[in-house]
Parts: sequence; C-alpha cells; structure tokens
Amino acid sequence: GEIDLSALLDEPSPEIALPVTVLDEELRFVVPDGPLVDGPFGIRQPGSGRQIGSTDLDMVILPMVVGDVRGNRIGHGAGYYDRAFGFRRDRAAPPVLVGVAHAFQILPSIDARPWDVPLDIIVTDVGILRPGLPMGED
Repeated sequence: GEIDLSALLDEPSPEIALPVTVLDEELRFVVPDGPLVDGPFGIRQPGSGRQIGSTDLDMVILPMVVGDVRGNRIGHGAGYYDRAFGFRRDRAAPPVLVGVAHAFQILPSIDARPWDVPLDIIVTDVGILRPGLPMGED
C-alpha cells in the first residue's frame, strides 16, 4: 500500500493544505480549520477551511501506485492531480511535485500519457530520486 503520511499532520509545521476531492470537480487544496471528514474515496479530507489555489502552493506530496526514474507516476486513475497541475506540462513553475513511494514501486520506465504531469522528486524508503539522476545523487 501507499506510505502513510498522516503523522505529518501531528507535527508543528508551516501551513499544510490537504487535497479535497469532490466527484466530477477539480481537486481543491484546503488548510483545515476543523476535523477531517471522509471523502468520496474513503480518504480523510478537510470538511472546512481556507482554500489555496494550486499555483499558490510551494510543494505538493503526491500519492502514487507506481512511478519511474523519469518522474512519471501512475496514481489511482482518476486524474485529479494531473488536471490540477496541468499548467506544469508547458512550463516549469511552482509547486514542487514530490512523489512518495516504496522503492519497489519505482520502475525503470512506465508509459506516460500526454496528460500526465511528471514529478520533480521521488522520495522512497531507501533514498531520494531526482528524475534524470541516479538514486541519492543531486
């Protein structure tokens, strides 16, 4: 399964916006001001809070089922993240996109689709991968 990052919410940190999924709508990012609620895919998400636009985020940690050394990722197939960050296909721009996965989920190559948005960094249980560089080099 995916690496559980929920402990990050327990740490004092800069402002953290969480994804909010509404079926058939664009992915939103919200800084919660109350308890998390169950979203449509069984993932906890803010029930209320301040919304932040995808172009105003500094860094986004993305879930992934599988990825490759070029920064391509496959999520759960709904395309929410690819649509939210589609503007990055045409130009390098914030936010930094960070995929988190187990090392065995990273393959030499996967088939990227035209709408896929590549990751800037992949963090695994054995190291950090920057697409185009060997694991651990930067």
